[in-house]
Amino acid sequence: MMNNSLIDWDVLPEIISKEQFYRICHISKTTARQLLVSGKVPCKSSGKKTRCYQIRKADVQIYLLERDIYPEAYSAPVGWYCSGRKKAAKTVPPEVLEDMSTYYTEQLQAYPDVMRTADLQDFTGYAKATINGWCAKGWLRHIRKGRVNLIPKVFLVDFLCSLNFRVINQKSDLHKKLLAGFSRWRLEKKQ
Repeated sequence: MMNNSLIDWDVLPEIISKEQFYRICHISKTTARQLLVSGKVPCKSSGKKTRCYQIRKADVQIYLLERDIYPEAYSAPVGWYCSGRKKAAKTVPPEVLEDMSTYYTEQLQAYPDVMRTADLQDFTGYAKATINGWCAKGWLRHIRKGRVNLIPKVFLVDFLCSLNFRVINQKSDLHKKLLAGFSRWRLEKKQ
C-alpha cells in the first residue's frame, strides 16, 4: 500500500506524461502503458510513437486511491507481460473488505431483508437477465421460489464484496456511483 500523503501534488503540473505517471505510482513502464492503453487510467494520446500520453493529475490521484481498494480492477490481463504464466488475482486487505461489507449493509437499509430481482435492478443498475445470470452461475446465492429468485441481503452483501462483482468490466452507472460512494465513505471514516 502506498502512502499518497508523501507526494507533493502542488508541485506537479495538471497534465503529466507516462514517464512521470509510472514514477509517481511506483509501477513499471509496461504496467503504466497497459493502464493507459486499456483506459483504466484516462488519458489523451497524440498518436505519436513516443511521449504520446497526457494524463490529468486528478486521474492519477483517483487511480492511486482506488488501486489500494480494488487492486484486481487494475491488474493486467493474462499474457500482457508475455510470461504466459497466470498470475493470482491480488487480494483486497481484510479491513477493506470489512469496510465494504459495512458500507453495502448501510446502503441496503431501505430495502427488504429478502430482495427480488427488481430490487437488485434498482440498487445495482444491472438488467434482470444479468442478475439471473449471476444466480445461475452460482456467484449470487439465492433462494428459488417457483420462477422467482429471492436474495437475502446477507447473500447480496457477500456478492457485492466478491471478486466476481468487483471486476465487472462494463459497470453500470449505479455500480460506479456505489464504488465512488464507498471511496468517499472510507475517506470520511478515516478522518
